[in-house]
Amino acid sequence: MAAKHAFLLFVFISNTVVGFRWNEWWKDTIVYQIYPRSFMDSDGDGVGDLAGITSRLEYFNDIGVGTVWLNPVYKSPMADFGYDVADFKDIDPIFGTMADFDELISKAHRLGLKLVMDFVPNHTSDQHPWFVESKKNKDSTNRYRDYYVWVDPKKNCSDPPEKCIPNNWVGLLGGTVWEWVPERQQFYLHQFLKKQPDLNHRDPAVQLEIIGVLQFWLEKGVDGIRVDAIRHIYESEDLEDEPINPDYTPIPGERPQYHSLIHNKTADLPEVHELMYVWRRVLDKYSGEPNYRFMATETYDTHKALLPYYGTPERPEADFPFNYVLTQLKRENLSGTKIFELVNDWMKDLPSGKWPNWIICNHDNFRIPHRIGANYARALNVLELLLPGTPKTYYGDEIAMGDIWVTYNESRDPFAKNNPNHWKEYTRDPERSPMQWDRSSHAGFSTTIGDTWLPVNQNYLSGINVADQKADNTSALALYTKLAALRKDAPAFQTNHLKYVVVTEKIFSFLRIPDTPGLNSFLIIVNAGTSESTDDYSAALEEMMLKAEGDTGVIEVSSNMDRNGNLQEMNGISLAAGEALVIKLLI
Repeated sequence: MAAKHAFLLFVFISNTVVGFRWNEWWKDTIVYQIYPRSFMDSDGDGVGDLAGITSRLEYFNDIGVGTVWLNPVYKSPMADFGYDVADFKDIDPIFGTMADFDELISKAHRLGLKLVMDFVPNHTSDQHPWFVESKKNKDSTNRYRDYYVWVDPKKNCSDPPEKCIPNNWVGLLGGTVWEWVPERQQFYLHQFLKKQPDLNHRDPAVQLEIIGVLQFWLEKGVDGIRVDAIRHIYESEDLEDEPINPDYTPIPGERPQYHSLIHNKTADLPEVHELMYVWRRVLDKYSGEPNYRFMATETYDTHKALLPYYGTPERPEADFPFNYVLTQLKRENLSGTKIFELVNDWMKDLPSGKWPNWIICNHDNFRIPHRIGANYARALNVLELLLPGTPKTYYGDEIAMGDIWVTYNESRDPFAKNNPNHWKEYTRDPERSPMQWDRSSHAGFSTTIGDTWLPVNQNYLSGINVADQKADNTSALALYTKLAALRKDAPAFQTNHLKYVVVTEKIFSFLRIPDTPGLNSFLIIVNAGTSESTDDYSAALEEMMLKAEGDTGVIEVSSNMDRNGNLQEMNGISLAAGEALVIKLLI
């Protein structure tokens, strides 16, 4: 018996593309995220490094990835694994040298790869020379006096000054954003760790310093930047308390958490977009054919709050804000209708002429096998790679890597360590384990005779590794490689057209149609349910005034790589739970 259908006839066309121009390479690529500590260790110290990444660059040509994005490799005391920058213009010794970076980008470009770097403008390390000088005093002779956000103790407070915290603002990792410095008799602001003081972007000198950082890396040949934590760049100067969030339930015994407040004073201030426009113009000055410089932004927020980071035609900002809506998918809510809701929210509000992007996993979210279930990993790669726009792959997702588990005492993540009573909810260590290359010691990640910085998932011994999957034409990696080639070669995937077909509690399906009539269109079907589903796609297409020629298609790709090439009648297509199909048809 066929499942009950929900046919959705909405059609969204927000961009028409006939090929890609030189300044649109970021539309015709897969962005592959590397967490440098975990990708490849070249020197046997148990920590990944730049030379290790360089040694593996051919891998990206093999699997069809065109762009590599690096999480921070700047000089850092590593309080937050590189997001606490002590020198924006140097490489941390744990990752190698500037010469190693130069070789990495040179080889990447020789192989036709683009290299994108994390750009961390919101804060520095407390060991950055700017902060070391800034905290000494507030004298007018101190060049760095206003490089950070310094605030006096709260007025009319009878407690000792260090107890007179300016307001109720809470940081992203919990607790107050204010830290007392006796030398200045002032508090400094830190929206992340106290070892990560926030820069004061209202100071023109800071703005010039950050532009200088951008120019340094652009002159190195970096192809683009991903701007970290952009919504937190500015805070309100009135220092008023933020409202209590009425929907938040406090955790007993826990210090104040970020979501306990409504952040109308410390996030999403209008000045952010002015700054983004300035940075866009800097990148544009370094963009000449064929070397367009790309910019993406990172922040967790509602889709409506993210979309303004595209800017406007008159004042362009990011090429796209990273779209994290699909990271909301979990075991408890996974369904065809939930996927539709998340995809449709982004697509229906996408500004005219703008390009979408999709992210399911990253270094801050559990991987699919842990978060949703191992049997859905392949199908969600199909979804991510074949939706319109640019997909972003987190290292290891192409081989369906899973999470590890470490005890609190073994934890490396400061978010977990700062919340000892509930560290299991906060830890990000599980998704940051070393890349699994083969069946040798430490999965081929490192030659160390000791421990790697985080343990390797032992499932590398049971086929969850690159070498085994390269030799298996039914593997997750074989699927990923075929999908990457399809989205590169088929004109239907080089447009921004999306038509929904059948959406039910189990099924999310959509059409990708080329601009040129007569070329192949593709029906992509994902069964996000917990049991088999059989549905009539012929009827759905007819309702949309479309009809597959002969009411038949050819299965171009099946997520299990076991139905490829099979003819498929459209009036009764069956998929197992966690299966996806890509069906080629003529319309």
